[in-house]
Amino acid sequence: MDHLLGTITMVLAITMVVVGVPAQVRKNHKERRCGMPLMLSILVFSVYVSRTLYALSIGAYYIVVPDLIGVVLSAIMLVQHHQFRKQ
Repeated sequence: MDHLLGTITMVLAITMVVVGVPAQVRKNHKERRCGMPLMLSILVFSVYVSRTLYALSIGAYYIVVPDLIGVVLSAIMLVQHHQFRKQ
């Protein structure tokens, strides 16, 4: 059962990094505004940073790759918040 839950968690995390977050970044860019509240964007960034640090601390390098992508993409969303707020 643990293996199944671990697999489901990993598939969903990778799906969010490959589909969900990039879709939000593209939508923000297209609309020239951030559709997510700033606090939610900060939370997404914080989750990815903490997951990356945790994965590094336990040596789970297969988790680090998608989480680093999540860090980069969520950082882009934070930049978009800053950039589009000024326009």
